[in-house]
Amino acid sequence: MDEVKLKITKVFHIGRRPFHSEVLNDNFQYKWVPSDYDFVADQLLLKVLKDGELNPKMLRAVFIFSEDAKLLHGQDDLLIKFPAHQIICEKNTDLTTETQRILDLKGATIFDFKEEAALFQFINEQFTNRQEGYKSSPDYLEIHKSFQGEVVKQGEVFTELTGEFGEDFKQSLTWKMTSNVMKGERFEIYPEFEIVSGDIELLFKLVLIESGGREISKQYEVTGEEIKKNKGIVIQGDSRHSVLGTTLYVKGNGKLRIGQFHIRRALAKGNVMIPGGRRIIDHQGMNQELFYYFNAGDLKPPLSIYFSGYRSAEGFEGRNMMTRMKSPFMLIGDPRLLGGCFYLGNPELEQRLVDVILATLDRLGFKKSDLILSGLSMGTYSSLYYASSLEPHAIVVGKPVTNIGTIVLNERVIRPNVFPAGYDMLYNVMGELSVAAAEEIDRKFWEKFKKGNYSHTTFAFAYMKHDDYDVNAFPRLFETIKEKDPKTKVLYKGLVGRHNDNSDGIINWFLKQYLNILVNDFGREPIVMDF
Repeated sequence: MDEVKLKITKVFHIGRRPFHSEVLNDNFQYKWVPSDYDFVADQLLLKVLKDGELNPKMLRAVFIFSEDAKLLHGQDDLLIKFPAHQIICEKNTDLTTETQRILDLKGATIFDFKEEAALFQFINEQFTNRQEGYKSSPDYLEIHKSFQGEVVKQGEVFTELTGEFGEDFKQSLTWKMTSNVMKGERFEIYPEFEIVSGDIELLFKLVLIESGGREISKQYEVTGEEIKKNKGIVIQGDSRHSVLGTTLYVKGNGKLRIGQFHIRRALAKGNVMIPGGRRIIDHQGMNQELFYYFNAGDLKPPLSIYFSGYRSAEGFEGRNMMTRMKSPFMLIGDPRLLGGCFYLGNPELEQRLVDVILATLDRLGFKKSDLILSGLSMGTYSSLYYASSLEPHAIVVGKPVTNIGTIVLNERVIRPNVFPAGYDMLYNVMGELSVAAAEEIDRKFWEKFKKGNYSHTTFAFAYMKHDDYDVNAFPRLFETIKEKDPKTKVLYKGLVGRHNDNSDGIINWFLKQYLNILVNDFGREPIVMDF
């Protein structure tokens, strides 16, 4: 990874005395203020608040509250305004039930302030102004010449090795793509793999080599079982920039599949990509994941769900946008394959995603009628697919996609080489590439969507009139919705162009409808989205 100068993150400590912050690295700026500091009266000096609300420039600031901080005692309305997952509170602070509830929903970290060095080291590891992660596909695998078995490559989904690997661990494959590790940085390595049959055992060996040199400065050995148990391999960068090399050693006999190889900045306490980021792991296959992130906002309805669109970069999409809306929200990301897999999987994985959303509604004390599902392009599929299970108040989507199979079938002749990733998506979900599989995945969507009760749901669609991905998505959605209940409210706007034309027009209309629903249906104050 190339070294990038980060923006300085402000760290505000509210307490009776300042801490020794020497451990804090240069990406942070520590500022101590006394326990009784009045953030409301002073909105000019520290500029934490602006017009009574959190200053947008402080969305990534970190706040340390000692046990005597006035904000923790009788100022719940003000405490709610502080950013989720960026609050650190002193252990054993005497709090009211309501204050504790707010801190729990805000994802506050409880810490023993007697360990000041450990506190600031935690901040170094946990907080960053940007997401950092990428993946190395099966294209970068090199099979060792000693393996004489069968090798089958299934696109970007996996490479399959079948045969005898030996009684002892032997080098079987190497990732040809090396990775740069900045000095002192912590990264998590997360390989997707599945032992399909046999008595195979895996041992991953990772080495750090000083940039420009040949000497190994650090070496890690982790078994496949340890990876499944701990969810990944965390490596600590050396005192100088390094290059990471990875090799897989295998023993036993059987069939092994290796999928994507994920490399991410490692955060503390199991967080993924950003503070508060969590994962759902599909244990039935190659340990593929979905990501989710919950931000409690101002704790008032609705809960807005935003599904990321197709993106090759690891991480979440839309955090700034949803934060500006102020209401509770959840971001959901799909890091599988080259840019996602439409949030589809086996029934267990799909149900766990629904359960996460329902559990979050329950935590907030909300009902399904306090839920909005939303997304753009790939994110529209999941918003509509899971609607039947969630029966939300509203669904807001731009550039809807519903027929994955049709997109794949069109790829060969009608619009070749526009979206070849669709082949991998179809294979990943259905286990085969065929006309029958393409027709079945489309049928799966429509059967599920038609089961929903949308009599109390508002639909808002922004679509492209000449969409070259799924031109029939909106017309068929509109027809299906109106057949189920003619009184269902459907708002829509069509723009001239193909799927990837006029994204600005789609996003503007998408945001307008989102904000109208927040104001008119939930009584929230109008918001100006000044990005």
